[in-house]
Amino acid sequence: MPLKSILCCCGYSYTHHCGTGADVQSYSLSENREKDCEQWSPGKNTRPFPTDAYGTIEFQGGPHPTKAQYVRLAHDTRPEPIVQLLCREWNLGLPKLLITVHGGRSNFELQPNLKKVLRKGLLKAAKTTGAWIFTGGTNTGVTRQVGDALLLERSQRQGRVVSIGIAPWGILDKSHELVGRGGEVSYDCVSSPWTKYTVLNNRHAYFLLVDNGTGGRYGAEIVLRRRLEKYISNLKLQPCKRYSDLYELKFYNSRSSNSSMLLDTHSSIPVVALVIEGGTNTIRAVLEYVTDDPPIPVVVCDGSGRAADLIAFMHRWRDGQTGDGEGPLEGVKEQVLETIKRTFQVSAEQASQLCSELLQCTRKKHLITVFRISQDRPQELDQTILTALFKSKQLSPAEQLSLSLIWNRVDIARSEIFVYGQKWPSGALEQAMMQALQHDRIDFVKLLLENGVSMRKFLSIPRLEELYNTVGQFYFCSNIFLSKQFKYG
Repeated sequence: MPLKSILCCCGYSYTHHCGTGADVQSYSLSENREKDCEQWSPGKNTRPFPTDAYGTIEFQGGPHPTKAQYVRLAHDTRPEPIVQLLCREWNLGLPKLLITVHGGRSNFELQPNLKKVLRKGLLKAAKTTGAWIFTGGTNTGVTRQVGDALLLERSQRQGRVVSIGIAPWGILDKSHELVGRGGEVSYDCVSSPWTKYTVLNNRHAYFLLVDNGTGGRYGAEIVLRRRLEKYISNLKLQPCKRYSDLYELKFYNSRSSNSSMLLDTHSSIPVVALVIEGGTNTIRAVLEYVTDDPPIPVVVCDGSGRAADLIAFMHRWRDGQTGDGEGPLEGVKEQVLETIKRTFQVSAEQASQLCSELLQCTRKKHLITVFRISQDRPQELDQTILTALFKSKQLSPAEQLSLSLIWNRVDIARSEIFVYGQKWPSGALEQAMMQALQHDRIDFVKLLLENGVSMRKFLSIPRLEELYNTVGQFYFCSNIFLSKQFKYG
């Protein structure tokens, strides 16, 4: 047997660790090898070293070279330095929304109409709200579908969508090409069909390459990604463009106790999971999201296949009947089990376990929103994602308005918040008007004027002073615009 074909417990060959020699072969065939495999773990059998792979990737193999920032990091890296890297070193602003995409690792095809709607909706949701998108980073499965959506970007004036691929280092083909400190490296993004390894998706802008010492295996990134999502979800939602602006705003606010420079949402950065297709691990990820504390809302794309379709089906049946008024869920349980066995190629016992997990997911029905293409109720994916957050968090109308104002989505405010019979607490619309003026949300100013805010009553002396004091440092509406709005009363 060739030495290179003899694998260590971590998944790499023995020659990867210690070269060639009779001692390698004799150990690999001994009884100690089986014992060590049972006990092997990253914590016991790996040692941390300063990272030797970070900088800029220049992707080769495509029609046009593209570039991305990347870093190789340990699987147990704390979230705080990762966010500092993203915001301070890579110069990203904190997100106003985090969309974490989950689905199958293997390549799959979507229906053309659904593919078009998903790509357009995901891109619009990210661009209009200032969101970050988390994916698996590799050029396979659902991440490849997201990469195809990113390919549709045409307007460079609005900036590149912040797409962050979180991939396991050990699964990457030609990872040696990425070794280098702070420079620019060339990376061939064309993978061989004969290898179990894969390449990075060249449409992403940033990569976190997670290393736990294993090779040829997925999973190193799962815990780090989840911890990072949770950490970001606990950060205060800010309208700042840069991480360092937080300190400038704190300094500014210390001089004025009445200043409302920060949008007062009393909210942290919202996170939503988007499920497209997917396997058994996707079902378990959804279960973890909806049962977490605090829970994360999930949007499931019905019609995309496998896990997504099963979750959508169970969600529909959760109330005990279909839309046609047919019988309870127990009446189709055998059919569901057979579908699970056939879809995932699992045993009856595994199918029963997955069915149980699906039922646990749908017990949190208010946290799961199913996106379907419907002729009767046409709704874009971006609207579904944003309204799912409103529904899951049970926000008050004032909090919903603050979020839509931060996202600059006046269409969401108009269709979902300013509905007939909506009741507003005293001063809520006036506070929203102040925020809209300070943050140059002209469409929101018009919307608030249409819904009863009187500019004559609103522009008191203290408010005029506050607006005057903030015009110099932030790009607010001009006095000319304000004067034109007096005609609204």
